[in-house]
Amino acid sequence: MKENVGRYAFIVGLVISVIAGFLPLGPWVAALVVLGVIVGLLNVTGSEVQTFLLGTVALILVGSSLHTILAAVPYVPAILSAFVSFVAGAALVVALKEVYAVTSSK
Repeated sequence: MKENVGRYAFIVGLVISVIAGFLPLGPWVAALVVLGVIVGLLNVTGSEVQTFLLGTVALILVGSSLHTILAAVPYVPAILSAFVSFVAGAALVVALKEVYAVTSSK
């Protein structure tokens, strides 16, 4: 059951990211971050932490770069910003869990 909630939260976050790209992003950011937190809590296990965090850092960096490059393309920068907000919520939780695990094990 827990896996399904995390999986559905990811799908909903992805869909909301695309929808938010066509609307003002402001009201959607909180929902995307909360969904990201749910995904981070339920979907990312111990063996996936490093890969997930590396991918997240890459996505945020690429998202920042492409946001400027693709500014002339309608809706793409907004969709990218929404998706980065979603993934950043998950990355925050996963990073905090990992820092806690590392510091509490010594």
